[in-house]
Amino acid sequence: MKKTYLPPIFGVLLFSLLCLSPARIHAEQERDVNYRIGVGDLLRIEVYDEPDLDKEVRVLTDGFISFPLLGRIHAGGRTVDELEKDITRRLGEKYLVSPQVTVFVKEFSSVFVFGEVKNPGSFPIFGKLTVFEAITRAGGFTPVANPSKVKVIREENGHEVTFEVDIEKLTKNGDSSQDRELRANDRVIVPRSFF
Repeated sequence: MKKTYLPPIFGVLLFSLLCLSPARIHAEQERDVNYRIGVGDLLRIEVYDEPDLDKEVRVLTDGFISFPLLGRIHAGGRTVDELEKDITRRLGEKYLVSPQVTVFVKEFSSVFVFGEVKNPGSFPIFGKLTVFEAITRAGGFTPVANPSKVKVIREENGHEVTFEVDIEKLTKNGDSSQDRELRANDRVIVPRSFF
């Protein structure tokens, strides 16, 4: 029987795909009490026995949400538990007796992967997500991709910032120094190789 040789990168990509299956991501998210709310996340906030205060709010680019009676509240970068406690405390100080507040992350913020990947599109961020992990979720590189010149485009303070990531160093040499953490709404573009 003839054996087929697969380069080491295929093993890394296969392992990553198995580790990042949607069911596993969801299970990891449920256990991750340290998940930090991100810009673009859609939150469902419920106050027990106060249906007028039950709201769905989107975390704005400055990290704030708007909530009845309390106005603007900083949510970005906080855990769900921290936000629940803050809203509970504020409502209890002025408006309600022993409020019971529950916060759910209904929709997670996303990153977008385009170019020479097998399944381009948007991918939710669950906790931390690196450039390599986002490319893996997009099915990995196509045969004509240039993994040494992956581009990330990010909005920062109203300006577009671009930087390059060399994923080839990671896949060939195990050098993870180039693999950057992504933020909500980052765009990852994988260019074509020119032979």
